[in-house]
Amino acid sequence: MKLFAFIILAVNMTGIQVRAGETAALKQLSSSAGGAVTAAPEPAAPADRAPSGLSLVRTVKSAYWDRIECWQDTARPFAMEGLLNKARHENPEIVAAFGTKLPQDSLFLLHYGPKWKTNTGKVVVLAHGVSDNATRAWAAPTSMQGGSDPGLLQTLEAAGYRVFAVTFPHKQGSLFHEAQYLADAVQLARQAAGVSKVTLIGHSAGGLVARVYVSGYRLNASWTPYRGDVEQLITLAAPHRGQDFAFRHPEFNYFFMKDELAANAPMSWDKVLYYGQWKDTIEFSIYSDNFPMQQQVLYDWTAKYPVKTTSPDYYTTLYGGQGFVSHSLGIANAVARGGNFINGLRAYPVPADIAVTVVAGTNQKIEGVPQTETDGPSDGLVFTESASHTADLTAPGRKDPIKKVVVNENHLTIAYSPAMLKLILSQLK
Repeated sequence: MKLFAFIILAVNMTGIQVRAGETAALKQLSSSAGGAVTAAPEPAAPADRAPSGLSLVRTVKSAYWDRIECWQDTARPFAMEGLLNKARHENPEIVAAFGTKLPQDSLFLLHYGPKWKTNTGKVVVLAHGVSDNATRAWAAPTSMQGGSDPGLLQTLEAAGYRVFAVTFPHKQGSLFHEAQYLADAVQLARQAAGVSKVTLIGHSAGGLVARVYVSGYRLNASWTPYRGDVEQLITLAAPHRGQDFAFRHPEFNYFFMKDELAANAPMSWDKVLYYGQWKDTIEFSIYSDNFPMQQQVLYDWTAKYPVKTTSPDYYTTLYGGQGFVSHSLGIANAVARGGNFINGLRAYPVPADIAVTVVAGTNQKIEGVPQTETDGPSDGLVFTESASHTADLTAPGRKDPIKKVVVNENHLTIAYSPAMLKLILSQLK
């Protein structure tokens, strides 16, 4: 069950911390956000000089990394996002680096691989997925299952690459905010290593974050534009055309009710009939301000993969209204609260000079998860068609086609199985 708590984010009915924030993930989205802008790479800054708008808060030692730095971005207008207490960070090193389990939105962590100074290969920056951190995702990927297998960090370093990674402050934070943290992390990594371009590898939502950064999709002109500082992008199980798991599997809302709602995703019901009483669950639902990323990645796949009519209140869950055991505002409401992010992203392709590989999984079984996505070919969470989608990423003038790789991995193992570690190495330029 620990592994399931990783996939589906933790909320707590008795301990809520809500930070004043936007009523929708894209409230700041401005019509001034134009198309992708590819600028010439900025020259690497001296290693002892912090870039403008960034300040180093603290540095901590790590069992897996050379060091972890906490940085603050004071130049961008971060809006405080809603946050549930159970969404806090628990990894001791991550908490020590942030200085708290519930970091403020302007903070992010930069992880330095142990061999970043001694290796001489290209620089790779890693972006983790939802409800995760760089250590669990890349350095100790089986730690939640009680294992100690090495991850992509060790594999890349053994091959001579210089590795950096970012940890985001909010486990369900806005993709726009996370794209800014990634932009800052890339700038710092380039500065430290003395290079003009890096390779980005992102797992799940981290793949979308990387795509948002390089595509130039932004809230408005206050946010850092793409600097032309990426030469290759690899996404692993990234929902390029979104996902709708919460709405097509309403029975999971009852699972979220167990253990004081200690599950790792938002509910699609805002009211629930629970032990004969109606409970208001809006704070734990996808309609609240506590799950901006979940609103953004939401996309209605039901026309292609219909929902099962045997699921409880399947119709009112999907379209909104009062059901027998629940009330829902519907998927269209949640998509709108996310600013129709996935459809908006379609207008922002990846620059033609970036080599791109998208990797999608087909193994629907995930250890420790009571039910996975079986309504269509999937990796257990994201439809294979979504993770392998390339049409919206392809910019006019692209000479080298985007590579599409489909593997027999689930949503988690796609980032760390021995076969995948070899595959990722083979895809690097």
